[in-house]
Amino acid sequence: MVKKKGGLGRGLGALGLGGSTVNKPAKPQENKKEQLHVVKDNESKIEASAVAASPQEIEVSKIKVNPNQPRTEFDEEALNALQDSIKEYGVLQPVIVRKTAKGYELIAGERRLRASKLAGKQTIPAIIKEFNDAQMTEIALIENIQRENLNPVEEAHAYHHLLSDYGLTQDMLSKKVGRSRSHIANFLRLLKLSEKIQAMLVEGKISMGQAKPLLAIEDMDLQEKAANFIIDNDLSVRKVEALVKQLLKHPDYFDEKPVDTKGVDTDPVQLFILDAEDKLKMILGTSVRIKGTGKKKKLEIDFASQDDLERIIDLLTEKVKANDNAEKLKKLREFSTTGKFNV
Repeated sequence: MVKKKGGLGRGLGALGLGGSTVNKPAKPQENKKEQLHVVKDNESKIEASAVAASPQEIEVSKIKVNPNQPRTEFDEEALNALQDSIKEYGVLQPVIVRKTAKGYELIAGERRLRASKLAGKQTIPAIIKEFNDAQMTEIALIENIQRENLNPVEEAHAYHHLLSDYGLTQDMLSKKVGRSRSHIANFLRLLKLSEKIQAMLVEGKISMGQAKPLLAIEDMDLQEKAANFIIDNDLSVRKVEALVKQLLKHPDYFDEKPVDTKGVDTDPVQLFILDAEDKLKMILGTSVRIKGTGKKKKLEIDFASQDDLERIIDLLTEKVKANDNAEKLKKLREFSTTGKFNV
């Protein structure tokens, strides 16, 4: 049996913060004391210890949000749904805070805090921990990555913040957040896109797969023309790649004639496979390939080490657990309204 190693790269659980979803009740502590794992590397050392504590009810007005929170966009519809859940069931998982001179600063759980305010709650269950600024940023990033809350630009800015402000190398950051170096490098490259294209990514007008080929175009105006063309014509990733090749050969291509996007494989099955590969690469943070002919196909996932393989397994099993928890909550809501519980 492979032993799991501690550290931020193993997620929030390695920090004693848990890794469950928002609506999953926290499991009772078996021991009153817990020792946080020590994270070591060549140039930095984060060492923290904490005593496990029962949640305290803290006034929401006294909690200040994390200024280094990587997430800037919060889905209004999802917040309203969480607000309704909190009104009916309360906050099932405490937020994490640290003590400050003027009150408290949020470490993890901003969606729960925002939704609690919307629900009119005066207090919220919270666990107080002691972490420094760098650890707070790491925890906020890990939490959002695990729950897939960040858009590509937010994730890229969070990586850049940790690298530039805390002197981490990409290798060190990779171990802390549980993402491959190539994954981090690909996201950082997005910051080289024009601000308008970054805004398109944030708004979901184009995908990361559509945006990445545009990095080959150095002219920002041409980048933006290409991005608008991609949106207007709903180009697939492969068609975007073909378009960029044309633009590199003929930068005035848009002005010469209507762009011909034919000649690129438009087989729906192949396009679905390419899209699935892109999504899996984003979720797992590593190279993924879907191979095979006919109906039978196989999925290949790259991993660099045993730890990396464990990280991938954790990500896949967390997805299954999240789906199970969502189904259980749905049944609980049905029971509360109908009095019937369907097994």
